[in-house]
Amino acid sequence: MAGSRHFLRNQPAEQTRAEIKDDIAASRGAQRNLQANGQHRLAETMRQNTDERLDELNQLDNGTWTPNHA
Repeated sequence: MAGSRHFLRNQPAEQTRAEIKDDIAASRGAQRNLQANGQHRLAETMRQNTDERLDELNQLDNGTWTPNHA
């Protein structure tokens, strides 16, 4: 489940990393599809989502990532 990492305090880092990478891949794919269909405003939203997930991955790699709701 996407985003479940924000509710689970004891999730292993590798599982969290895999979820974030899956979210990045999905956002990039959606961005490309939206751009190809001329929906540039929505594509920009997906680009921003990708940037947020990349920031989240950097936080995880730096040891500063924490779940939002756990």
